[in-house]
Amino acid sequence: MTPKHSEESSVTTTSIKPQETPDTAPKARKPTWRHSGKAFLFVLPTFLVLGVFVYFPIIESFRLSLNRVAPFGGKEIFVGLNNYTRLLSSPQFWGTVKVSIFFMVGTVVFAIGFAVAIAILLSIPLKRFSWYYRTAIFIPVVISSAIAGVLFRLLYNPVVGFFNYWLSLIGIDGPNWLTSSTWSLVAVTITVVWRQLGFNVIIALAGIQQIDAQLYEAAKVDGAGAMRRIWHVTLPMLTPTLFFLLVVNVITSLQAFGEINILTDGGPGKATTNIVYQVFVDGFVGTHFVGRASAQAFLLALLIIGISIAQFKGFSKKVHYQ
Repeated sequence: MTPKHSEESSVTTTSIKPQETPDTAPKARKPTWRHSGKAFLFVLPTFLVLGVFVYFPIIESFRLSLNRVAPFGGKEIFVGLNNYTRLLSSPQFWGTVKVSIFFMVGTVVFAIGFAVAIAILLSIPLKRFSWYYRTAIFIPVVISSAIAGVLFRLLYNPVVGFFNYWLSLIGIDGPNWLTSSTWSLVAVTITVVWRQLGFNVIIALAGIQQIDAQLYEAAKVDGAGAMRRIWHVTLPMLTPTLFFLLVVNVITSLQAFGEINILTDGGPGKATTNIVYQVFVDGFVGTHFVGRASAQAFLLALLIIGISIAQFKGFSKKVHYQ
């Protein structure tokens, strides 16, 4: 046997598999109702809860807004958009809109302003008790609006309240907070700002902690002081967080109810009656005007949607992302 023949005999032959064509390649199994049904079973509880407590009330409220409902009976008369046109031509409705806008502006400006200032202070490294200060700031978030209303009702008391006592220490006679048409809306605004402060501070603090430390180091090298670093570094880089807080606080302030109900009952007169409280009065207090209340609720929803769209159109381009 020659060497060449031995080499050829030692070579093993391998079988070459034919390449798979699109026709012969295994096809993906199509989803069947049996497999899809299992997925629907997992989301069914969520859809049931949303349907009963969200979607059905929205549909029913819109249906009622197109009808005039008898105050003491179940009789309904279809009136179309009559409830909406009557509201839009009513000075009382526009008075509640005015109160809602003033209340929203005061709440949003001070709630976000104080929150950012406190968040900047909390971002300063402390050797001890930093966790205590953050916890103390966050506590109002877990307090319900009813409890906050009762607490501040005692603080606003003109005789035994602490607010007027503190003002008397510096020689100022405190006002009748809850019975004055001038100060009642201010009193409610202070209460809501205090209750929202913890949430706003935590969100603002999280945004500050995400800012790159190298930006502060570069500003120090350029000779920027503390205030200039806050103005030129912290605030511009915090704009995404500020924009989020702006949207959330506007929606929350326009939906405020608990503090108004506990502190002033919408008074004195209509000084603190916003749209939400007027919906409550028309729908559940005294003579029920369910159709009008439902129409006001939908007009409030349109107001919130309109303001939110304006915010995204006007401020989204001024937000700086890293």
